[in-house]
Amino acid sequence: MLERLSARRYDAAVFALALGLRLGFTAFFVAKGLGEVYGRDLYFNLAQSWLGWLPMPAFDATHPPLYTMVVAALLGIFRSPDPLPVLLLQCLAGAASVVLVRRLGSRLADDKTARLAALWCAVDPALIFFTPHLQTETLFIAMTLLFFVGLLKEWDRPLSWRLAAWGLWGGLCVLCRSVLGGYPALLFLVLWRAQGLKRAFLFCALLGAGWLAPSAAWTARNYFKYGKVVPAATLMGWNLYEGFTLDREVVRRHPAEMGAEVQALGLTDPIAVGDHFARKTAALVRADPLGAVKIVVGKAFLFWRPFPYDPHVWWQRGALGVYFTVVFALALWGARGTFAAASPWGAVWALFAYLTVVHSVFFTSLRYRLPLEPFLVLLASAGALALVRGKEGRRA
Repeated sequence: MLERLSARRYDAAVFALALGLRLGFTAFFVAKGLGEVYGRDLYFNLAQSWLGWLPMPAFDATHPPLYTMVVAALLGIFRSPDPLPVLLLQCLAGAASVVLVRRLGSRLADDKTARLAALWCAVDPALIFFTPHLQTETLFIAMTLLFFVGLLKEWDRPLSWRLAAWGLWGGLCVLCRSVLGGYPALLFLVLWRAQGLKRAFLFCALLGAGWLAPSAAWTARNYFKYGKVVPAATLMGWNLYEGFTLDREVVRRHPAEMGAEVQALGLTDPIAVGDHFARKTAALVRADPLGAVKIVVGKAFLFWRPFPYDPHVWWQRGALGVYFTVVFALALWGARGTFAAASPWGAVWALFAYLTVVHSVFFTSLRYRLPLEPFLVLLASAGALALVRGKEGRRA
């Protein structure tokens, strides 16, 4: 059934399915006012300030700029603060992601697995749910998938300046979500194991030439505007302290308490605020190193928990817990055979390890695991088909 249509027609079919589901859920999300329930980050308001529609903050480099730029461009084109154009773009980006999953899966697995993964991603509840949120997730996932499509095309080709172009795209991904910034370091280790030190060095040097360019441009802009070096954002110290705990109640209280502390100290410079909370976290680690290790290990497990927290109600948490448990189980089964040294899956496993480590230290949320969802679905699709083929083989 999965193989009846040509690749082009299959891509069109899953794109249409994904787009329809995302448009439908977005309409429901907006009609029910769920944006107010789940909240949103600063990006949308910052985009309006760049357009002169809201007061400009004293410092506008607290968040990575690319999503804000996209929002500002769309609002400026339509000359309206109505978020509808942004939401439509996110529906399109979410639908495009399923096509990218099919193409990525064709490189990492077989065509049937790739097609099942694209279909699965089209209906995946986590990917659909975040589409109407005025946050970076949907755009970042689409951009990251495209980066991996390009990266794996170059995996075993002769080295060329195409790598710098894909590195440039990766650098733009960093300006969408700065969390990806250090990924090439782990990629280098994977390439070293797979292809040798010389090729790994040259590969990452070419990739890095493009990778650093967007952040360098943003850093230069911030330095000339504010006299401060800000490569991507100033949130690292805040995010570090805010999430450096395993107590959910403390996590809930931290933003208000931290805001009050900043006000009491009279800190107005975002960089100084970040430095303050980075020092507080370092002091906690020095005072109780073993406790800090327990927090980091515990946060790694929280990053991979199958169920979300509030404001989801109990039945939503239960249903999603069951769903993700099934995905994890099938993904573990499908992961067999992907750990060979020369396998391009190494680049994906580097991403898994990198994001797990980062979010074991900084703030942890299932939202931040979402960039791994398409890869989990691809592995789960491989696992599901392996089970089906195994049963068919026993019957034969």
